[in-house]
Amino acid sequence: MTTSADRALLVLADLGEASARAHTEATLVPAVSAALARHLPLRRLDLRRGAAAPGAPEVQRGASGETIAVFALRDAEGAVGCATMALGEGATLDLSTALLEAIGRLLAVALRQVQVLGRVAAIARRAQGEKRTLQEELDRVALPREVVAVGPAMRAIFQQMVPLVARQDTTVLVRGETGTGKEVIARRIHALSRRAERPFLAVNCGALPEGLVESALFGHERGAFTGAAARHRGMFERASGGTLLLDEVGELPRAAQAKLLRVLQEGEIERVGGEGAVRVSVRVIAATHRPLEAMVASGAFREDLYYRLQVFPIVVPPLRERPEDLEPLTRAIVEKVAASFGRTPPRVSAESMARLRAHGWPGNVRELENVIERSMVMSTGDELILSAPLSAAPGARRARAQDDVSRGGAALHRRRAAGGGREDLRRGRGRGRAGAEADDAAKQDAKTRDAAGGWREGLMIREDLPAPRTQRGSTQPAAVLGGSGFRAPQATRSPER
Repeated sequence: MTTSADRALLVLADLGEASARAHTEATLVPAVSAALARHLPLRRLDLRRGAAAPGAPEVQRGASGETIAVFALRDAEGAVGCATMALGEGATLDLSTALLEAIGRLLAVALRQVQVLGRVAAIARRAQGEKRTLQEELDRVALPREVVAVGPAMRAIFQQMVPLVARQDTTVLVRGETGTGKEVIARRIHALSRRAERPFLAVNCGALPEGLVESALFGHERGAFTGAAARHRGMFERASGGTLLLDEVGELPRAAQAKLLRVLQEGEIERVGGEGAVRVSVRVIAATHRPLEAMVASGAFREDLYYRLQVFPIVVPPLRERPEDLEPLTRAIVEKVAASFGRTPPRVSAESMARLRAHGWPGNVRELENVIERSMVMSTGDELILSAPLSAAPGARRARAQDDVSRGGAALHRRRAAGGGREDLRRGRGRGRAGAEADDAAKQDAKTRDAAGGWREGLMIREDLPAPRTQRGSTQPAAVLGGSGFRAPQATRSPER
């Protein structure tokens, strides 16, 4: 037979277990109320922290027939508050003074416990916020190994602009020459953003076949075109929740530009052959080396899309405009290439470094990587030797060749205008003025070829082109420059008089 003392012990045991599982005051009251309701006809329980309480428990009969017990919440450290408990009829447990005091001590300990846990939780939240702030500051100051930013221009990009825009989902347009590291900036923005744990995808818009651009970016439905055997998720759907880098965005055709504008405005895509819109949440970063303003003026790029992309522009300076980055970049690339080769990084001599500084780097960091990798393949010792001469860009060679050819043609014209015809006539030994001019033009043609550094390499000369004709009696040199090649000025042979 269960005695009153046994039932009292069961109440206290259930109260202790319920209060141990509670971590806040909001969860404590329902937990202890459920424990008491298993043994008593409990109608309500009110715990008031800091409220005055009677010295001894009081049990009164309410107007509605309820039994109301008021007792103090007190533990070894002192009073915590006051508790009011209302019971209905049919209570089988005697609410003795000893039982109410024991319940008060248990509830006082539970209240102090949740109070301490609340302080700990507040400290943890504050510490987490401070950690996040310090981590952001550390990310801003301490750049990862793959990022080299020593000069003020690149430090301003990576330590000020990138952390600032990474916090928002703003569209970013990264502009700069080929090989300046635009994708590195895009990846850094993604790494510092709230989307860092989601996908980062990059697509080169200039490498997409014109007929498949929309399918690659926005996807297609089954049967949308010949060969579409299944539904295809485009880059926007695959990057949903993360970041999508549209490299060389200036190469997009007009039809794809219109769909990209809709994604930026509405956050919706429509698959090729689809009948409805698909919602996507993508942070778009665009990159280009093309002059978009000129393309807008010529109609090759949509003006409204230009302003949608140009929300937060970042202009990356070329390597030739930040020479202070050249030496640390060289060291970083040497270490990276040496690790891929499985060898010790060689030392870069002062002579090699001077040659690197003297170069203009039209290909920027990508050209520097190629030069170093080629040199490391050829260098087997502990010192990096630049085994091959640093060549200029094809465009620069072509421009110099054209300049040299133009200067050669101008010199020939000046000689003719200065009376060279009489001298040529005497040298021609009776063949006439036209024959002497033809010989002179052939010699000048050979000299110009040597000065141009080889037209065949830079300008793709076609030797089977017919020589350009000049009007009879004209002293102006003739030149033809077109897509098929270049022919130097040549004189035509006039009929003998």
